Amino acid sequence: MHTLFESNLPRHGLLLAIDVGGTKTQIACYDTASARLTTQKLATHAPGLLGVSALERIMAAAGELMATSSDLPLLAVAAVFPGVVRGSTLLMAPNTPGFEGLDLRGLLAEGLGTEAVMLDNDVKAGALAEARWGSLVGIDNAIYLNLGTGLAAAAIANGKLMRGHNGAAMEIGYLLSPFLDPTRPEQWRTYADGGAPLEELFSGNALSQLAVEMLGVGHQALDLFSSADCAVREALELRIAACAVQVANLAVALDVGRIAIGGGMFRQASTLAPVIEHLIKRVVPFPPPIIAARFTHDAPLWGALSMAMEAAGLSVIAEQLIAAGDALSASDSPRG
Repeated sequence: MHTLFESNLPRHGLLLAIDVGGTKTQIACYDTASARLTTQKLATHAPGLLGVSALERIMAAAGELMATSSDLPLLAVAAVFPGVVRGSTLLMAPNTPGFEGLDLRGLLAEGLGTEAVMLDNDVKAGALAEARWGSLVGIDNAIYLNLGTGLAAAAIANGKLMRGHNGAAMEIGYLLSPFLDPTRPEQWRTYADGGAPLEELFSGNALSQLAVEMLGVGHQALDLFSSADCAVREALELRIAACAVQVANLAVALDVGRIAIGGGMFRQASTLAPVIEHLIKRVVPFPPPIIAARFTHDAPLWGALSMAMEAAGLSVIAEQLIAAGDALSASDSPRG
């Protein structure tokens, strides 16, 4: 990643990171003078707000967080989104309706008052954070699997983030499930049909839908994992296996040295890791270890912080930033 906007910047100021997820948005503000990190969470979707109005609501929350942090100037902002970021726009982002096609860089620059704006895919940013500060440090070939509202992954190949020709590398939600029935063509709903086959089988949204279908209205994905119903367990295990098989296939194809798993759903449903590990050991000629991501539930936010740090030309503050994050995680104060 290139260092941008280094000239004419004050040494001290604020770095802003925004992680827009399918369910929640996390914002972090780091004061380089005091080495203080503050964070806030809010629901990504508010009733009646889509597109520009939804982004303005997020920017307003970011502005409030900066105002409570310091009166120092904003040095740089980095925002990450699910989907494919190409230039200033977002593609393939069904979990954040209304954001696709917007001039995200222009809107953020105008709304936050800085031209130092960087954008990226959230899971790719998470992989960068894990490779820089987390569980993938020193691993030249690795997979970062993010289990959240949607399903996505990122790969480090020969020490570099794999982006692909169109920036869509490792969008594994669009992989075909290995358990599709060829006699039921309705299951073969692909990207061309507006579908994401693997994500529709195994993701936070998919499992929440399964919970409602099998357990009733009001139940959530986590309830599947605690259910004693044999039919529920069988349906859940089939979906876990569908994801695990594809992760094992990726490990064969990429010959990775480590697989790190994070995301909100992994934190709640860690039964996935042993299934993947079992398949990896059976299938992969050189099986890599499966480990939890260091930033289990907020790797994309840390990736965005890393991007903002580099945009401001302040890579030297990395240790202070991590120390501030560790202190925040250890404190009893809520994150908003």
